[in-house]
Amino acid sequence: MKINYDLKLQEEIQKLGNCHPSLLLHVCCGPCSSNVIKELSEHFQITIYYSNSNIYPPEEYQRRFHELLSFIEKFNQDYQQDIKVIEDPYNNAEWISHLYPLKEYPEGSVRCKLCYSLRMRRTFDYAKIHHFDYWTTVLSVSPHKNSQWINEIGHQWQCDSPRFLYADFKKNNGYLKSTQMTKEYGMYRQNYCGCMFSYEEMQEREKRAQNHID
Repeated sequence: MKINYDLKLQEEIQKLGNCHPSLLLHVCCGPCSSNVIKELSEHFQITIYYSNSNIYPPEEYQRRFHELLSFIEKFNQDYQQDIKVIEDPYNNAEWISHLYPLKEYPEGSVRCKLCYSLRMRRTFDYAKIHHFDYWTTVLSVSPHKNSQWINEIGHQWQCDSPRFLYADFKKNNGYLKSTQMTKEYGMYRQNYCGCMFSYEEMQEREKRAQNHID
């Protein structure tokens, strides 16, 4: 039976009252995180953790990272926030070594679940070492990501401190709101998830589309 993780998020927020606990927020890119950051910043002291060694090629990684930094700088000014961004060192070779045995699996399969898990584990470890009150990820905002898997992964490392913040950020038009903020801030919006395998799949789609036009 599917769990309503949006309801769990709202219940957790209600418990906070006027407190603003610290939250380490794993972010994959500026566009996906935009509305999530806006809504969570009303209840938490957010620090962003950019842990995305899955992104390929390196130039794409840097483009997404700097787009995020630019967005956060503008967001901090617009909403009187002091959100900081921490970068987990990029190591695509290590990521590929874990995922390569699953390279034949399609987008949205167990290959993606392992990718979520690797990045979320690094986020949890950082949150625990640095004594954050909560941690979570923006990944569930995407309609292409399995929010049940994402929350089940977070539940594996649930503890008193840091607590995993259950959520399904695509609910309540979350994804639509993020696309609107992307336009508002003039952000670059990528056309593939990020990894080498999705990059190759994107190239193949574009090739088929071009051949169809020709």
